[in-house]
Amino acid sequence: MKNLYNRYRVCRPACLAAFALTCLSASPSIAEANNLSSAVSWNLHLSLEGIDNFSGGIAPGAVGNATARAGFAFNTGRAGWWTGGRFVAQFLGIQNGNPENYVGDTQGVNAFTGLNRGALYKLYYRQNIDNATLRAGLISANDYFDSTGVASNFLNVSYEFGSAMGINVPGASSYPYSSLGVMASYSAGGWMGMAGIFEGDAIHPFRDPTHRGNMIWLEADKSGSLGDGKYIVKVGGWRNRQLPQYQATLGNDTSGMYTTGEYRWEQDGMEWGSFLEFEAAPNPVNHLPWYMGAGLRLKHFWAVRPGDSAGIGMARAWLRGASYNAETDFEGYYSARIIRRLYLQTDLQYVVHPSAIYPNALVGIVRLHVSFS
Repeated sequence: MKNLYNRYRVCRPACLAAFALTCLSASPSIAEANNLSSAVSWNLHLSLEGIDNFSGGIAPGAVGNATARAGFAFNTGRAGWWTGGRFVAQFLGIQNGNPENYVGDTQGVNAFTGLNRGALYKLYYRQNIDNATLRAGLISANDYFDSTGVASNFLNVSYEFGSAMGINVPGASSYPYSSLGVMASYSAGGWMGMAGIFEGDAIHPFRDPTHRGNMIWLEADKSGSLGDGKYIVKVGGWRNRQLPQYQATLGNDTSGMYTTGEYRWEQDGMEWGSFLEFEAAPNPVNHLPWYMGAGLRLKHFWAVRPGDSAGIGMARAWLRGASYNAETDFEGYYSARIIRRLYLQTDLQYVVHPSAIYPNALVGIVRLHVSFS
């Protein structure tokens, strides 16, 4: 026994050294730790809004909105794993004052109309393979389909998601909702094609997702140079299939198409952008069969305030069975960068015949927005 103990005392330092080397080899190196750190990016967006219906519509009145988005992304290439991979997660919280109760509009004078919610908003994986991109998971389809980049600062909902789909298909996958789905895109020579299929209930994406219908999107884009600027033209279509018992809340079994055009150019150091949108959903079951929008945006027009922007736009939605046939929204905004990442935007909208029923409404909005990433 004594000999065995002496042998243990002799070999113990060697055993401890071997154990330490094993642990060090199993632990991530400093380089690997740095790779993992650089692979993670995060974002935080906070917005506060005051909305006042000065006159017309249903009744004068003011409300407030608050929104928050927070999330992170993990890049597999930066982590030293494999190239082209990206995991994305984002959470969303909205406290909404329901300005439509005063304005009476159909299109929505701001993007947060009609809901209060806190939810997981995005959770998907993206893989780039040469010119192709694949995405799968919890996705807001409108981030990619039927989107207009020049119109991103306008507050009326229709500019970034045409009302011909948003009104006729309440369960569509668009901000502030998202749904489980898969999509793919391929680009070459100035062309890009996209296709995706998403569940039909983006309001409750995890509630029996395989038995609440589905929505198919197709889109083709063409971009290039024209004169002194650059353009992009998009043409797409969608098909919503929904079970009869859910059609009252999620939208009918219907379809539609859309086309958008954008043109951006520089002149005397100023950056101009224009857009034109058209959507059609003529199926008789659709309450809103036609939509048209247009606008003009200007940046870098003031040398001492290079982060400011301004724009004017028009959004018109035709409505079936209404007294005035259509609702038309005229919008003008000015966005001022107070300091880095902090913006104050003032917005004025004149809504002609809200919901094609009510008297013309004059609406003012002030938004304070801060972002970190």
